[in-house]
Formats: sequence, structure tokens, C-alpha cells
Amino acid sequence: MAALVAGCGAAATGTPPASGSTSAPSGAAPGLTAIPSVEATTASLACPPAAIVDAALGVTVSSPISISGSGPGPTLPPGARAISCEYAGAGLNVLIELFGDVPASTIGSFSDKFPVPFSAVSGLGDEARSFSQALGGGKDNEGVVAVKGSLLVDITATGTPATLAQLEALVGALL
Repeated sequence: MAALVAGCGAAATGTPPASGSTSAPSGAAPGLTAIPSVEATTASLACPPAAIVDAALGVTVSSPISISGSGPGPTLPPGARAISCEYAGAGLNVLIELFGDVPASTIGSFSDKFPVPFSAVSGLGDEARSFSQALGGGKDNEGVVAVKGSLLVDITATGTPATLAQLEALVGALL
């Protein structure tokens, strides 16, 4: 999806400071680490700090490489905005994409491109979908996409020890 954002007028952006509060999102699986609140809004889209991703997914990643864009673009509706945040780690990769001012139906553009059939996720945003694909060698490719109002959050984690429940919790913290 980075190509989708890059084609929409790329510009580098920074990361927001984390707010001081921490909480597990409602509906999060028991025993998950509390994730500092970094809720994105359609007014301001920014990459979460690497420390948030580390805490949520139990990994160590680099600071994000970000690309932002705004509509109209080849696949974003007019007025939509997006940011793609790539986090690299030893043998793993995490991609977080945030889209503001998009219709809820945009979720289909993501789940239709999942490498395997998706499952519905209840209790996360207005609508959410996930997938999990074994890559072999004990590594997985997992993803969660959710929409709440006109904000869409998409996270794909490849080669991490994170579970789908951890990805869902991070998406919930960003919605």
C-alpha cells in the first residue's frame, strides 16, 4: 500500500508525541500490554512512535519511515489524506497506514488485497477485518484493517512474534 500513498503527493512528516495515558483498548484480549493512547484523528495523521509499536507488538523496530499524501489521487477519494509508516526490525517488518476523510467502504480496498481470505473482527471500530498467513520457519504475515467514522487504520506485521489480538489492540489504540 505504500505505493498507493506515494502516488498521492509524497511529503515527509514527523511523529507525534505520545499522550501520557495508557490503557488497553476496550475488547482487548486479557493479558495484553497496555498501549499508550496515540489516537489518530482525521484532522491529524501521524506515525506512532516506534516505542508504541515495540510495546504493543513485543518487538524492537526502527523509527518509522513515513510517506504522506492527500487526494485526489489515483485511488484515494478527493479530500482524503493518508500516511504510511514503515517500521523495520531484525527479520521483521511492520507497516501502519492511516487514512483520513475516507468513506467506510474503503475497507474493502484493503481486505480484498489480503493474501488469504479475511475474518471479521467484532468490537473494533465500526468494522474490522483480519488475516493470518503462515510463511514457514515459524514466521507469519498478519494484518488488521478497521474503520471508525471516516478514519481507517491498516496494520500488517510480517515476521513478528505478535498475535492478531496484539495487532487488534494497536489498531484500537489508533482509532
